[in-house]
Amino acid sequence: MTQAKPTEHTPTYNRSDYVGLLVRLDIPGTLAYLDACGETGMADALRRKLSDPEPFATGDATLDAILNAYQRYFQTCFTPADSSLDELEQTARETLTVQMREILDQPGADLDALEETAKAAFEAAGWHFLGGTTGSHYGPYIWQETTRTDYAVEIPSGTETVTVFWMDGFLMRSWLDWLSDGEVGAGGWAKDEGLYCVRKVYAGKLDQPSFQISFLKHEAQHHADFRRGELESWELEYRAKLVELIYYPDSSFLKSLLASADLANKGNSHAYAAGKIVADISAWLESQGAADGMRALEAATADDRNWEDVQGVIRRGSRELLGLN
Repeated sequence: MTQAKPTEHTPTYNRSDYVGLLVRLDIPGTLAYLDACGETGMADALRRKLSDPEPFATGDATLDAILNAYQRYFQTCFTPADSSLDELEQTARETLTVQMREILDQPGADLDALEETAKAAFEAAGWHFLGGTTGSHYGPYIWQETTRTDYAVEIPSGTETVTVFWMDGFLMRSWLDWLSDGEVGAGGWAKDEGLYCVRKVYAGKLDQPSFQISFLKHEAQHHADFRRGELESWELEYRAKLVELIYYPDSSFLKSLLASADLANKGNSHAYAAGKIVADISAWLESQGAADGMRALEAATADDRNWEDVQGVIRRGSRELLGLN
């Protein structure tokens, strides 16, 4: 009689795990995870994007050249290689700078100056353009329409009256959107004049935590922190994510922090901030009597009853770390 072979465990696709891998820029891990979960369509789409992406074709030769230069930058940055992520980004940035100088006929210009010229070119064609970096990588946000709404947003330090600029018709939404074919990406950002929000991300969700907390309260905290003076990018993300942890009604945001936490690189501000919060809240739980803070956090995301037991302590710890108590 032959003995039955043990059944191998096939992981179930979980969006938080997928997002966490992408935010950490673990592309090999992302592909392996998607393959293991049976999400071959997503895995194949990412492989195609990295090896042979569809070129941009707006009908404007200059704009297309700029967009395709950024796309080649993304390919160099994120295609798995023996070099470190920092080394890949440096190589890609140098190449992008050379290509943009040629496209825009600005020999010797640095990338910041080139992006200002690119912005003028897109605006002349009826687009909005925001350059610079998201985390540690370049990749512009380019969209067509902006409309304004005013909101009063409660955060732990008080009420922020902020303006939300709703953005529609994106041509490019930086590198995370590019990697995920629009599945993941920045929902918006804060500027001195108000909060900029990608409308399609929150369609039908304006009463849900993803908008009310992860966008409005997160970005309102940025808005308040801009008045504090200069803070590093990871510090801004750290404080805004603590606000999310204070207000989130369930353990789903904590789970996303655990999935994306990575203290290896401050330049990857979202992953670093998540890692710092996980470490600091773990230490806080131990100061309040937990034998192992990390295990307590992991247990809280595994069972709603465990979350209910520690939710209040986690919120108090988050307020303490924000400097509110």
